[in-house]
Amino acid sequence: MATTSRAALATAACVALLCALGPPSAAAALTLQCVPREAVFDRLKAATGEVPAYRGVTSDGALFEVLVSPDGTWTAFFTFPDGLTCPIGTGEGWRDVPATPVGPRA
Repeated sequence: MATTSRAALATAACVALLCALGPPSAAAALTLQCVPREAVFDRLKAATGEVPAYRGVTSDGALFEVLVSPDGTWTAFFTFPDGLTCPIGTGEGWRDVPATPVGPRA
């Protein structure tokens, strides 16, 4: 399977999961360390090499993004229409998972 297809499937899986969960409520967003998007993305790229790898829009209009480094560290964010970006998770060992064939020919 082509790398593009794997990336598309990984993106769809991440977005589906987080869309089901939804972005944090306004009250929860207030407890997060929300900052302007450019500031945090530039710092992560400089410090860890993390760059946007996956993104999608939730039904509420928030942008969901996962930044990934060549070493496998990752950070997930929601960016709201007002421009504030809130981290929702971070970790290590990010790996793209090969797509599992589905259907009668699987």
